[in-house]
Amino acid sequence: MNLGQNKFYIGFGAFMLIASGALGWFLFQASSEFSDADAHYQDQVTQLAALQSLPLYPEKANLKILEEQKEAAHQAVVSLHQALLPRAFALEPMTPEQFQDKLNEAVKTTEEKAAKAGVQFADKYYLGFAQYRAATPKPEAAAVLGRQLKCIELVINTLIDKKVTSIGEISRDLLPEEGISAKSQAQSAPPTAKRKGEPELPLVSKYPFKISFTCNQQPLQNALNELSKNEQQFLIIRPVIIKNQVEKSPKKIDSDTERRESANNPMEAQPSAMPGAPGATPAPTPKPEPLKYVLGAEKINVTLRFDAVFFASNLPK
Repeated sequence: MNLGQNKFYIGFGAFMLIASGALGWFLFQASSEFSDADAHYQDQVTQLAALQSLPLYPEKANLKILEEQKEAAHQAVVSLHQALLPRAFALEPMTPEQFQDKLNEAVKTTEEKAAKAGVQFADKYYLGFAQYRAATPKPEAAAVLGRQLKCIELVINTLIDKKVTSIGEISRDLLPEEGISAKSQAQSAPPTAKRKGEPELPLVSKYPFKISFTCNQQPLQNALNELSKNEQQFLIIRPVIIKNQVEKSPKKIDSDTERRESANNPMEAQPSAMPGAPGATPAPTPKPEPLKYVLGAEKINVTLRFDAVFFASNLPK
């Protein structure tokens, strides 16, 4: 068969030739576009890596805003520090003998004040400083103990003024200067003047102590309000433990039973004479019994733990 005379094969061959050429062109075009896209991507990756490795240089406007915000924050901290600094007892230099004299004087003064107010103290009452009743503290501890004494005396006088019933145990945590571990001393050392070569003192230090007392509900509320707003010493009230002296609820009173018992009493049921008869004595009008409080009249046992907070005289730079 002569292929040149068969038009179908001729047309089919021409079509395949043209289709192969078009497919090759499209493949070439796609390969070229992929190369361009890959080159652009690699260029962007390189630029990103370069930007990430460069140091930051903010614009002058943004840098000015940042500096203004830092200055405003610093001024706020300084203002708060200046407002809190006066709300603390000063650290007065004193010898161990002077501290013992101040302790004896404070004990005598509070005992006399409590006696006039009718407030009772538990046995072994000595404002939490019983170990210094007959012995003097270390010389380096006298000043800080004197300041802690003022804090405890402030709370005791407030409780007496608010008419609590009695004051029980008074305990305090030992201060670093009294001879506790060096680690604890570094954590809670009170703010004093820093000497050359000494470690940085804390910005805030605290003197913890605990007081237990008995009172009604209203004196407790008055005492907490007074202590929280006092201007002499910044006090943080930690856990407040309140326990009712009457733990069981009162028994239910059957008034109907009481009335039946009164009606069956012949001495109360029979009058001395018939009403209206000559010489008859009128029956006395029964007086109502006073109201008895079922709840709220009992006293409560309270334990308060305080942190007397002191602030460094200078802010760290």
